[in-house]
Amino acid sequence: MKRWIGLFGAVGALVGLGAYINKRNRVERIDPESLIIRLADDLPERILTVDGAINFRDLGGYKTADGRRMRTGLIYRSGALSGLSPTGLEQLGKLGIKLVCDLRSNEEQVDAPDKLPTDSAPEYLHLPLLAADNRRERIGDLFFNRGKFASMMPDMYTRIIIDGNAHLYGDILRRIANPDNLPTIIHCTAGKDRTGVAAMLILSLLGVPEDVILADYSLSNIYYNSFIKFGQQAIKSIGWTGLTAEDIQPLFISNPSTLKTAIDHIQRKYGSVENYLRSAAGVNNELQAKIKTNLLET
Repeated sequence: MKRWIGLFGAVGALVGLGAYINKRNRVERIDPESLIIRLADDLPERILTVDGAINFRDLGGYKTADGRRMRTGLIYRSGALSGLSPTGLEQLGKLGIKLVCDLRSNEEQVDAPDKLPTDSAPEYLHLPLLAADNRRERIGDLFFNRGKFASMMPDMYTRIIIDGNAHLYGDILRRIANPDNLPTIIHCTAGKDRTGVAAMLILSLLGVPEDVILADYSLSNIYYNSFIKFGQQAIKSIGWTGLTAEDIQPLFISNPSTLKTAIDHIQRKYGSVENYLRSAAGVNNELQAKIKTNLLET
């Protein structure tokens, strides 16, 4: 009996500690709607309805600095395709997709494999983004120092996604240099971070102005409620701490300042996106020229 009393006392103490830390360790909330940048001349058909998918968008239609325009119907960005309904599969099939680039981890892909059309099935390319496993540090931040999450996002973009996975983005761009692989879908789980960097690199290479690239990135905030629901499911196992998805909100928003930091990092460390693609991602000048030919209107 004393053992059980001691156990319940320890659990009670932990729950009490969690409640105390929650009161002292709040994250300043941001209205995700306030982060959305609406372009006056944007395409009304940019956001597509594919039943069972979120954040599914056509990357085309943006104007470049020299007055050209990216072709529509060739590059799509999306969240995971694992939840597609029969209607969603039919809608996806009508797009004539030739290649699907899945940036999710091995664990994400195994837990929720993509559903793809069987008629004229596209090629499926799994390109898991690699990251060092610092799980203990992340759990500590969750519990004791949630404020670090705001600064963690720019670090993740620059050090992990851009510097640590240039080869992955090189694989994608080398594929889209071949017109036989178009139309292509690039996606991860939410379609905002790993996919957002891919979209930034493509748009930058084509000469789309930075403010337009940031506006495209910000559109992921339209799906904030879906991201929060996913987060609520993900943290159920540590619900005893009193932690909620809203407490780690920086993980679920697409703050343009985060992508701006990533763009500045590329300029500072590599000189330009073109040089980053050449030197770190292995996409030479010839391939870059082919991508522009494929994706830009004449």
